[in-house]
Amino acid sequence: MTKILVVVGSARPGRVADKVVDYIKKETDTREDVTTEIVDLKELQLPFFDNELAPVSPDYTITNPQVTVWQEKVDAADAVLFVTPEYNHTLSAIQKNALDSLGKEWADKPVSAVAYGWSGGSLAVATLREVLSNLKADTKEDIAQLGFMKDLNPDGTLLDESNVAAQIKATIDELA
Repeated sequence: MTKILVVVGSARPGRVADKVVDYIKKETDTREDVTTEIVDLKELQLPFFDNELAPVSPDYTITNPQVTVWQEKVDAADAVLFVTPEYNHTLSAIQKNALDSLGKEWADKPVSAVAYGWSGGSLAVATLREVLSNLKADTKEDIAQLGFMKDLNPDGTLLDESNVAAQIKATIDELA
């Protein structure tokens, strides 16, 4: 059984991410090969990264208890699935900060995403791939990219339920 950590990468009120998480849960709830844990970065309240040393440094020590909680969640997961909004053609700041807060935890960790936005989240996905590559994560190919006015309405309600379900299924299949 694969334990997938689903990471909500938006802190906005009325965010689309909550609906996207529901679509992910609809897929994972039907599967016997997957369990999920949802971590909401808004609720986790990670501090802005401010350690003297980079997390990839062998001497890096986590000093903040919230970062320790985050580290434990990532370590305990077999794979990580980011729910990735596209803000100004890139990742949300809260998501980038979460990635930057850890180092060795990402090495060889299977990671994917369900991205969404006006471009289907493609520019956020490009940034996510670049960051995860630098962190030596095992970034999967099947990253769902849900476009507003194609797959989703701007409020996150479904426009093309079958395409959304198929993309999310492919992403979960590759992680599991």
